[in-house]
Amino acid sequence: MDDVTSDIVRQWLRKADSDMLNIRNNLSATEVPTDTVCFHAQQSIEKLLKAVLIANGRNIAKSHDLVKLLMDVVDVIPELLAFDEQLEEISEYGVSVRYPDYYCDPDLEEAKNAFEVAEKIRLIVVDKLHIT
Repeated sequence: MDDVTSDIVRQWLRKADSDMLNIRNNLSATEVPTDTVCFHAQQSIEKLLKAVLIANGRNIAKSHDLVKLLMDVVDVIPELLAFDEQLEEISEYGVSVRYPDYYCDPDLEEAKNAFEVAEKIRLIVVDKLHIT
């Protein structure tokens, strides 16, 4: 991967980390906005998967569908396939928690689970990309 691509990948990883910081801050609040936590978990995972695509010279789809993005990167990082079912659920948080007409109200356990999945995926992606 050339320096320009590495820099772009780092930018995507920083944005994903910003989503993760948002989650950590919200989880430490007295009142946890679980919808916000779930939304940022979806956003972080989306950015991580898009970073993998960019790092491997692939175009990134204008999609928020985590399962589709997973299928686009699974040949590069096959261990991510283990998150297939969880990503199907978390993918819904990209839209359903943002608007009242699609509103879903995840509980604290669901929010913590989404965060945990995002953390695990981040560790795998960063390890595989070898970006410092």
